[in-house]
Amino acid sequence: MRFSDWWHDLGSVALLGTARRPVPALPPFGSGSIALDPEARSEEALLTSAALGAAALRAGRRPERLTAGAPAGADERPAAGQLAIQLLELVVTHPPAGAQQRDGLVLHWLRTAAAAGRRVPHSLLPTVLDLATASRQLRGPTAAVLDRRGAWLAAQRPDWLWVADALAGVVATSATGEHTDVDWARLPSPERLPVLAVVRADDPARARSLVESTWQSDSARDRAAHLGALRVGLGPEDEPLLERALDDRAATVREAAVVLLDGLPGSARAGRMAERLRPLIQPRGVLKRSLEMALPDPPDAAGVRDGLGKPPGRRSVRGWWLERIVAGAPLEVWEETTGWDPATTVSRLSDADALSGIRQAVRLRRDPLWAAAVLTRVWDPELLPALLPAEREAAVLARLTSHKTAAVATLLAAVPPPWSAEFSLALLSRLGTMRAPGAHLPQAMPHLLAGLHREALPALEAWLARVRNDSSVAAQLRNLLQFHSVKRSISEAFG
Repeated sequence: MRFSDWWHDLGSVALLGTARRPVPALPPFGSGSIALDPEARSEEALLTSAALGAAALRAGRRPERLTAGAPAGADERPAAGQLAIQLLELVVTHPPAGAQQRDGLVLHWLRTAAAAGRRVPHSLLPTVLDLATASRQLRGPTAAVLDRRGAWLAAQRPDWLWVADALAGVVATSATGEHTDVDWARLPSPERLPVLAVVRADDPARARSLVESTWQSDSARDRAAHLGALRVGLGPEDEPLLERALDDRAATVREAAVVLLDGLPGSARAGRMAERLRPLIQPRGVLKRSLEMALPDPPDAAGVRDGLGKPPGRRSVRGWWLERIVAGAPLEVWEETTGWDPATTVSRLSDADALSGIRQAVRLRRDPLWAAAVLTRVWDPELLPALLPAEREAAVLARLTSHKTAAVATLLAAVPPPWSAEFSLALLSRLGTMRAPGAHLPQAMPHLLAGLHREALPALEAWLARVRNDSSVAAQLRNLLQFHSVKRSISEAFG
């Protein structure tokens, strides 16, 4: 029996068990005679055979012949300074705030080194490459500070080959390849959406072309799902397809088109909704300082096509039509009709359905003036991304102050880092006065680590001094302080 066949049979016995298959007899191992103990139990015979086979595999493998490649070129960047190197060694070997926070500090080191025109020291190249191999967020920043010797070293190991792609600007997302219309048509439905998402992010027109190429043969479920993927990069060029979808035989497809068209205030449908909205806006009073809304009449066939069909259950029919009209019309209609700015309009608007329609429009169109105006009337975290950074921070602080039970982590997630010094200080002050801050800190910690401004560190130290008797809160604050202290030291080391 050939050794390869015997080894395969032995593996089958190990998988199925010795009660179902006998242990095969040993093949000849070279010139020596090796035999199993005939008195050994089958389990012992299996383990002995596996040990002998593994040893034979190792002993019988010929050493690989490697040819020396071209040496690495000379580095162009100087290495980081000694203090910066010591900080990097500290972070990768003994993370000050715990292993979970290591990647955040390494990422800051890499970005700061890149901005300063420095590179990773040669002694730490393998360590940093291994870290970036395990953490995708570190790959691009790592490749940026490897320089020539680091890139040469990365080419010597298969698991470091991502460096070549990162240096070439290739983002590893998924193996989608170049998909022709034929390739797209042959893809199973579950595999299409990931492909469409990647193509849409890179080439919106090509993604729309793929959707159109199989539109006639796709199921209603697929047509609606493909339209939903066009939300990324939505633009006027998508309007013809969306207008076509308004006539689709499936209600789910028509609804998907309506939602996307709400995000195109310059579309023909938006113009049609504007014509329906204008006569419904009715300023009242001697000085016309109040705003009332008339309810729309039952829609004609064109209105039904634009989404004014049957409302959801338990909704006022005409109120729902009003909400739909407001959501689809350009926001400029309000100022044109009343002469008021967004803040005045929202403050004088009493109709809940109209206000809901405005909220939907603002969510999709990210208008900062209208978002700020609506937030004075009703809290909607989905409007926060539309605000300017300073206004967003102010809105979150106001919410934390006015609502004692607000979900801190959810609010902080709406404020992208880095935060301003004013926001960081005010936030720590608010957290320090909250009831049971230990219940909020674990969820808020990722945001505090990423966003807290360095000028807030003295306030953080003062808070820690006040709560030393509370071991849970103190431990979390200590980790937070250590993280930001090291982060500040890294910045200063490259300064």
